[in-house]
Amino acid sequence: MAVTKYNRRVPRKSLKMRLQALFRFVFACLVVALIPFVLWHQLRRDESLCIRGMVESESENVGPIETARIVSIEVKPGQQVKPGDILVRFDPTDRVTEKVMNDARLKEYEQSAARYEQTQVAYRQTLQETERKYRQLVREASVALEEQKMNQIRDQAELDGLRAEIKRLTPLVEKRLVSELDLSSLRPKADALEQTVSHYAPLIDSLQKRLDQATADLKEVHDLSVAAERSARERAAQSAVDSPKTPTTQEDPTVLRALSAGTISQIYRRVGDVVPAGEPVIRVSAAADAIFITGILPMNQLNSVREGDTLRVFRIGEAGTSQAGILAKVETIAPEVMDIFDPTSSAPRIPIRGQKIRLIPESDNTLVPGESVLLSLVPHENCWEGVKRLCMFWKTENQGI
Repeated sequence: MAVTKYNRRVPRKSLKMRLQALFRFVFACLVVALIPFVLWHQLRRDESLCIRGMVESESENVGPIETARIVSIEVKPGQQVKPGDILVRFDPTDRVTEKVMNDARLKEYEQSAARYEQTQVAYRQTLQETERKYRQLVREASVALEEQKMNQIRDQAELDGLRAEIKRLTPLVEKRLVSELDLSSLRPKADALEQTVSHYAPLIDSLQKRLDQATADLKEVHDLSVAAERSARERAAQSAVDSPKTPTTQEDPTVLRALSAGTISQIYRRVGDVVPAGEPVIRVSAAADAIFITGILPMNQLNSVREGDTLRVFRIGEAGTSQAGILAKVETIAPEVMDIFDPTSSAPRIPIRGQKIRLIPESDNTLVPGESVLLSLVPHENCWEGVKRLCMFWKTENQGI
């Protein structure tokens, strides 16, 4: 009986162990099957945004401000230049001829100005002399007028006295108390004074008109003199402002200089070419730190990027490889949607509707102005990348120790 009971328990335990082994095997198979999917999910690149862009740089085309012939080119492609460095020299022959003609015209103008100034000085002196004469006339007319008014007052007073005396003596003569001779001697004097006093009014009126006319003439001459002095001061001030600069401060148009630091990227002309005014001769590209990237954000991805976002930049041949790319920050986004020609496309010139964005690389890079690049969003760090970063950090620390 004991043997039978023991033999019945052995198969049950063996079955349980077999089920556990089967479960472990199935779980291990499931884990092994999920490993590729997990690795693919963790290592896949976020391609939610992938647009084309072009590397550009601040540059300037320099050329003459007037038509000139090139005598020498002082720089070569790839040469570094600083502001003020000489780039091109032009033929100064025409400039010398023009300078001689300008100097002759300037000398003639200065002589004409000197003659005009002498005429104005003489004119102002004549006005001053005339003003002094009219002042003298005004003083003389005023004195004569006052003198005649005083004479009128004096003769009128004497006439009034004679009339009063005649009036007093007339009754006495009638009563024979006073001699007729006394009265007869007063009447001629009174008549003469009356005639004299009657002529004072027109004389005084004439003197008053003379004084008024002399005063008006004096005011007119004074106004002319003041206007002439003011005009002379204004001309002197304007001449000081418009005076030609000395040759040391003038810019030499026969020499073309760099306006900013950079690298000579292209030379469009050769020695001996006659360059029209405004045509470029040399293209100066800005330094490497002035490089920026221009991209076109299509209509279906307008809300994918904001100012301040960081995108990853890949060269066309590096996209999809193990290269990490270059980080670039979105500086500006065009405020409107417009039709833009894609500069990176070799297809027919068909405009693309979208927004233009400008990115600035965040670190030193080897990007070359003019090359096409791919722009994509920087994916969030996954677990695998975090493990790799920690491993690299641990390895670097150990090497440093």
